[in-house]
Amino acid sequence: MTASVHPSAEQLQDQLRSELVTRFGVEDAEVTPEMTFGELGLDSLALVELSDVLQSVLEIPIADDDFNGEQKIAEVVTLLQDKLVEHAGAQGQV
Repeated sequence: MTASVHPSAEQLQDQLRSELVTRFGVEDAEVTPEMTFGELGLDSLALVELSDVLQSVLEIPIADDDFNGEQKIAEVVTLLQDKLVEHAGAQGQV
């Protein structure tokens, strides 16, 4: 996936779900838009690892503190969409 292509919210949620299931052992059915990272059992260290993974996959800057245990999956998808647009704008790709 490249930064010049803006995936849909559904595609971002699917990517996030895939990472949560394969890397963190979260049950697929648990990853719903209303669930928080805390409810999924991710601690602060896991969230730093997740931000590193998504940063690499999406090719956008994601700070270690962009994610927290209280965030819902839907909020994170919106955050990722905003970061993709912001990064594309910074790269002159908008």
